Amino acid sequence: MAHEIEIFANGLAGFAAAGKPGWHGLGYTAPGPMTAEELLSRSQLAGWNVRKVPVGPVTDPVTGQPVVTDEDFLTVRTNPVTRKPERLGRVGREYQPLQNEEVCDFLQTLVDESGAVFDTGGSLNNGRRVFITMRLPEPLMVGGFDQIDLYLAAFNRHDGWGSFVTVATPVRVVCANTERAALANHTSRYTVRHTGNLAGRIAEAREALKLTWKHGQAFAAEAEKLLVIPMNRNEFRQFATRLHPLPADAKDLTKRNHDLTMRELEYLFNEAPTQEPIRNTRWAAYNAVTERLDHKSPVFGSRDVATVRAERALLDDHDNAKLKARAFRMLATA
Repeated sequence: MAHEIEIFANGLAGFAAAGKPGWHGLGYTAPGPMTAEELLSRSQLAGWNVRKVPVGPVTDPVTGQPVVTDEDFLTVRTNPVTRKPERLGRVGREYQPLQNEEVCDFLQTLVDESGAVFDTGGSLNNGRRVFITMRLPEPLMVGGFDQIDLYLAAFNRHDGWGSFVTVATPVRVVCANTERAALANHTSRYTVRHTGNLAGRIAEAREALKLTWKHGQAFAAEAEKLLVIPMNRNEFRQFATRLHPLPADAKDLTKRNHDLTMRELEYLFNEAPTQEPIRNTRWAAYNAVTERLDHKSPVFGSRDVATVRAERALLDDHDNAKLKARAFRMLATA
């Protein structure tokens, strides 16, 4: 996705983070947790006042006559730097804008009840998409030593091309993998469309997500199960072969790439220092898969390697995320 962070006319980036900067190195980094007001201000998300503006009459190119409709609207914001109106998208009559401040208010309820803190916020694609995340104050621990942070990320679109979505995502601190796929068996996502009783649906989401932190505990419990199940080298090789089956009619290039994948996975499982505390377990097998996908898998073309790998790790609909989910299911049910 490159970084897609919005850069404003004064050179400021639409991004803020608490404690440590984003992987892209842009925006403001706070020394510690931020309040909702600080996050909105520092990430340039405050005061957009997203609204619907009627498209108005258009001219029919065939007859030259005006065509009037009450079905089409533009979403418009006030640019936080220039203070000028800017078009964000085109929507229908039923669409209801959700302000960035309302997203923070929604998350604030969970902050108050869980002790979580605001962590990041940003504007993507020139304001068409925004995100705000918060972090649980105490990390989850697998086996008493493998540390996993749990985040709640809220994504909103102002261009009419998507819903308001919240996703629970655990992150393994040692290698910064985003293990959203590992929560596939738990309720970790809630979606609200920008139509109908939007306020009521937001209230429903808030009630549903009060359980989010318990889902993180459930993930840790499943990881604990994988940690106590031993797995030797032969068993791992069989697992990796089932995860990456080689077609019978594979061409030479496919065979070479498959062989490279197998060798990388076996090295990560058998020898990589990142696996040392969890060596020869199913949890190590899962982490070998995620480490290869996020940090070792090849990047083709002219795009920046770090950018592509960040995209693979962060996007839950990416093929890599689906492969992680499959690996977790295989290890948990075998």
